[in-house]
Order: sequence, then structure tokens, then C-alpha cells
Amino acid sequence: MAISKFAVLSIFVCLTVFVTKYSIAQNANAKTVKSSVASYEKYIDDKMDAHLKEFIELVSIPSISSIPSNKPDVAKAGAWIVNKLKAIGMTTVQLIANEGNPVVYGSWNKAPGKPTVLIYGHYDVQPVKESEWEYPPFAPVVKDGKVFGRGASDDKSGVMTSIWAMEAMLNKDGKLPVNVKFMFEGNEEVGSPYFKNFLEKNKELLKADFALNADGVQYDENTPSITVSLRGSVQLEFSIKTANTDAHSGQFGGKTPNSVLIMSQIIASLYDKKGNVAVEGFYDKVLPITDAQKAMIKKIPYDPATDMKILGTTAETGDPAYSPLERVWYRPTLEVVGMQGGYTAAEGHSNIIPGNAMARITCRLVNNQNGKEIVDLMVKHINKNCPAGATITYKFGNGYASPIVFPTDTKEYRYLSEVLTQVYGKQPYQTATGFTVGALLSVKEVLGLYAYPLGVELSDEKWHAANEFLRVSSIRRGQLMYCKYWEHLADEESKLKK
Repeated sequence: MAISKFAVLSIFVCLTVFVTKYSIAQNANAKTVKSSVASYEKYIDDKMDAHLKEFIELVSIPSISSIPSNKPDVAKAGAWIVNKLKAIGMTTVQLIANEGNPVVYGSWNKAPGKPTVLIYGHYDVQPVKESEWEYPPFAPVVKDGKVFGRGASDDKSGVMTSIWAMEAMLNKDGKLPVNVKFMFEGNEEVGSPYFKNFLEKNKELLKADFALNADGVQYDENTPSITVSLRGSVQLEFSIKTANTDAHSGQFGGKTPNSVLIMSQIIASLYDKKGNVAVEGFYDKVLPITDAQKAMIKKIPYDPATDMKILGTTAETGDPAYSPLERVWYRPTLEVVGMQGGYTAAEGHSNIIPGNAMARITCRLVNNQNGKEIVDLMVKHINKNCPAGATITYKFGNGYASPIVFPTDTKEYRYLSEVLTQVYGKQPYQTATGFTVGALLSVKEVLGLYAYPLGVELSDEKWHAANEFLRVSSIRRGQLMYCKYWEHLADEESKLKK
């Protein structure tokens, strides 16, 4: 069919008008987003001193979940966060009782028709050896652009940067572009043994479209990363008893079993000469490292000397059949995390044959390994290697944290990657990690959501060790990441509806 010149001209004019209007709208939207982010940045900068003061208050609370006497402190930290959430204008805030320590829940649900984002974090912390700290672990100080204190990085940084980001948006706009729910746990540092039950009891309350894990890391100060897999973990404590009391080494030496010696022999039996785990069956269910995983590792500019410098170590161990990152990310480990026996005071020397000794073990697990099966294998091995004259007692943890892998071909991953690229000016690395966040698999199994990581922790910040710290610059960056994420998510989801 022939088309007249007039018709062609009319179509051209209409298309021109449409393109012009679309371009104007897009530019206006871009300017609005840029303007809003700038206003958030100003608020964040203006409030930095006040936020540092708040942060020091929270880090000062010794919310150590693994020590029963600190249970009131864990509850105090939870209550502190509840009060903060109420102060910034959350719709609903409550401290939900749970086996162990309570879960802080907060929601802002005044964006009808918009997606809901569920944010996980934890406010409990690891124990401390105060004698090893340069500053008191629960009397935080700010020095050289760093906040020193237990939990400053892991994970009170994630809890507070996400809260402060919401505060900035509510203060400047009076609203959020999406609905947000917070759930901050108080038992993560003991393996989240009660968290799955909490999710099942509150499944409707926690219903969401997207999920984030505020207990996340970046590659370094200037380079973003997205963690796509985490190892699981399991703990075991066992004690050796050879006598009802310590014995005089001169009077009884040479004829009396020594609990510390026996413990040392059992510990040594856990490993072969290469340093691999010698527990029968330990590696049976470990899947081979895939070509895709090996390719991912090759993109990471890893230098073993960096880790050695951070820790002050002088050698690297491990099976030479695997590279360092392969061992840490995709191979299981068995680590002795503590031993005790005999006279170990800082001063003095006691000539005794110890009657009791104790050891604690943590295993990091991969892919389809099962925590209970690994514990059973360890118990069988320890019993087999216990000589006559010694008895063994065991203390088991409250649960097993399973490994988890995040898909990288989802819109959830793409949104996160795009936001990190905006914030850092470069695309994030895909990384795995050797540590564990046990709650994440429960979130997937119960709520059907992958809680992708969005946090500001850096690997040199001495998590779980003495002199843990957080960079002050990360406080600012973390807030911007969340502000940008919520805006970007709302914008991208709106496009899908058109």
C-alpha cells in the first residue's frame, strides 16, 4: 500500500515529539535523582558527628551472645536499636522474643504498590581478650579516621549504616521510594541456632520482594565486591580427663597419664603431613571446584603477602594442590580455635601433671557437607585416638550453619551490581568468602529470598580479633549505598510495570 508524503511527514513529526518528550523526561528524572542524592549527602555529612556519637554508644554495649552473663547486655543493645528506629519514624518497631536473644524488627510501609526490601543484620558480637586490646573493647575511641571497638565493623556497622540511610531519606523527603523491613538478630555469633524457627513463626510479618544482608564486605576501600558464596560452619568442644586432680610431676611423673599430652596427640592426629584433615570421611561429600569458580578466582588480584602483612604471619599453609583462594572459598577446614590445660597463668611455673584439658574446634563447610555428619565423624575419630587412662566428654553447639551460593543471573544481583558501580565508579568483583552467616540459608528456605550482601566491612578490620575497627569513611559510604539502592530498585521496578 502506498503511503502519502503527508502521512510520512506526520509520522516523522510525531516520533520527533515523542523522542523529545522522552528525552526531557529522562533528563528531568536523572536531575531529580542526582539532586536527591546530593541532599542525602549533605544530611549525612551534617549528621556525621551526631552519628559517630550514636555509634560509640551502641558499640559500648558488650552484646556478647556466647557468654550467658552478657545476656542482659545483648537485650540492652536490642532495646537501643529499637529506640533509634522509633526516633527516625518507622511505621512499626518491636523487640520480638525468641529462644536465645530477641530479634529487632522494624518496618516502614507507606509506599503502596512499591516493592518491599527486607534487611538482615546482627547486633551481637564476639568475646574479647581485653589484655590484647590497645584500647578498651567496649569504650570505643576514634583515632586516625577509625572507630576502634568490638563489633564496630562486624556487624554494628551494617545495622547502623542502613538505619542512618533511612533516616536521611525520611528527613529530606518525608518518605522512602520503597517499603523497608529490618530484622536484626542477636544470636548470629553463635551460629543463628534459633533464627529459622523465628522466620517460620513470623513468615507473614517478614514477607518481602527483595532481601539484603547488611553483614557484607567490600574488596577494599576503593573496590566493590559482591559475595556470591559463603561457607557453613560447625563447632565442637571436648575435654580430656586423666585424674581427679593435677599431680606433682616429681612424685607422679613417669607413671601417670598427662591430659595435655594426650590432648596434643589427639589434635595432631586430626591432620596429615600436608596439613589436610585426616578425619576419615571428612572430604567425602566435597564437590570439585568448577571451571566457573576457577575463572572467577583468576579475576581477583590476590596477593598472599597482603594477608600475611595484616596478620603479621611469616608463612602460608595449606594443601599445595589448591591455590589460597580455592582453599579459603571452596575447601572445608578444621581449625583448633582454643586449647586449655595445666598451669597457664601469665606468671609463675607450676610443676604438675594436668588432670584435665580442653579443646575447641570450628569447621568451615562447603557445598553439600552436613554439619551433623561432620561432628559425628570428628567424635568417632577422637574416640578412636583416645588412649587408655583417659575419658572424653563433649559439648556440642546449638546448631549447624550451612553454606550458601547466590545466583548471579538475577535482577536482584544486577540491581546490586549497578548500585555498587555508581558508588565506587567501577564494577564490583565477584567473590566468595570463607566465613559464615548462618541465617542466610534460613532466609532462603523459609522466605524464598536470597539476601544479597550490602555492607561496608573490609577484610583488614580485625573481625573477631583484638583491636577491631571500622573506617569512618565507610559510615558515609554505607549510607549512600543504601540510599542509592532503594532509589535504583524503585526506578528499575517501575520500568518493569510499564
